[in-house]
Amino acid sequence: MAISKNTLSTDVWDTIYTYIQTTNPITTNNIFSSVNSTLVKSKGYPLVIMETPLVSVMKLNVTGSFVQSEVTINFDVYHTSNQNLKVVKDEVVSKLLAGRDAFGTDGLKRMQIQDGAYDSWEEGNKKIHRFTFAVKFFYTEQ
Repeated sequence: MAISKNTLSTDVWDTIYTYIQTTNPITTNNIFSSVNSTLVKSKGYPLVIMETPLVSVMKLNVTGSFVQSEVTINFDVYHTSNQNLKVVKDEVVSKLLAGRDAFGTDGLKRMQIQDGAYDSWEEGNKKIHRFTFAVKFFYTEQ
């Protein structure tokens, strides 16, 4: 998929989503951009939330002709089982690592996966577990 600096956030989200949903899919197809109670009731768990990418633009020379952008995508993985949460999180990370070369050809280089935080809470008679982590890329237009 072509990524453009003019639609960088949308293009990056679409590229990563397509990769982990279609090209090299994870076992759950419950991948969304945000979570709400209606989604939880209709889809159930596990859920993988891939937030809208955060983009920081950096000019790397005095003329401003070479621009590199730092792109960070936060992922939240939800499950009712702590053990299964780890399995789904590891699967997402594994698929992202496997896509490193494909992302690179689209201009997403130097991928870094930043380990995150674990949280859990009671929701009715269920215990919900969440793991949050971030994936960072540097984008240079091809």
